[in-house]
Amino acid sequence: MDRVKTEGLTKIFGDIIAVNKIDLAVPEGSVFGLLGPNGAGKSTTVRLLCTLLRPTEGTAIVSGHDIRDEPLAVRQTTGLLPEEGSHTLYPRMSAYRNLEYFAKLYGIPDKDIPGRIEELLRFMGLWERRDDPAGELSTGNRQRLALCRAILHSPTVALLDEPTASLDPIAAKRVRELILSLAREYGITFFINSHNLAEVQRICDRVAIIDHGKILLAGETEEIRSQLGTGRVFRVRVVGDPSAALSVAESAEFVEEARLDDNTLVVKVRDPEANNSRLMMMLIERGVRILEFAQEEMSLEDVYLAVVDGGED
Repeated sequence: MDRVKTEGLTKIFGDIIAVNKIDLAVPEGSVFGLLGPNGAGKSTTVRLLCTLLRPTEGTAIVSGHDIRDEPLAVRQTTGLLPEEGSHTLYPRMSAYRNLEYFAKLYGIPDKDIPGRIEELLRFMGLWERRDDPAGELSTGNRQRLALCRAILHSPTVALLDEPTASLDPIAAKRVRELILSLAREYGITFFINSHNLAEVQRICDRVAIIDHGKILLAGETEEIRSQLGTGRVFRVRVVGDPSAALSVAESAEFVEEARLDDNTLVVKVRDPEANNSRLMMMLIERGVRILEFAQEEMSLEDVYLAVVDGGED
């Protein structure tokens, strides 16, 4: 079952097409990442999905509800963590009182509120800080508290806009771990906006790349990496100075790119099944002693740059 499904979703502001006929499908239980540069349409997409904006064309189904026809039902079944989500907290109120206040707004029955708040604060490692004013918590702890607020009403879908923005590396790692734990423990489907490639690669099982409002590529993270990266980029470790190996690679017409990286030759080879052996023979003939000739796994950053650069041509 798809928890989020968009069909031709479009949002136009005057002469600007912020979101351009996007089609996405996010299965239940997924941790989905929407990647793109600033101004690509990521935040507008989230605002459409949580019904803060109404689409110009097309629609989306979120947890079985149409964002056009059932906005209230969509809001009841989704949690939202906007960018700088900690700013949505009341700084003078304690962590506990913040959640208590939002629990009442969400319509959670009074008898269920204390148990739900304690469960989440303990899960997030904030129970001992429950009486501290939200404004006195560290940036990382405020973000964790904001994440508590977003899932307080047990949503089936959580929409997170740059959830680790402005966090230090340790706090960001903790938030990423919490997202994965929440997905496993509570079955929440996460839809995450991010321009942080490393973050998405670590936690998202599915990804889409958006630029200028258009989806350029979408699918399972590992599948996308393998489709674009298989049999293309290789690392060649040699004995001694690798500059001779670089010179050989640069002279081969079937080598599309060649560079040195940490004293290792990195090459992109056209038709590697036919040409890898040719490159090895050329290196040996020039007296280069090869220690290792191995395929380099393509990172999500490589995929992103290849797709976005290709979309701008």
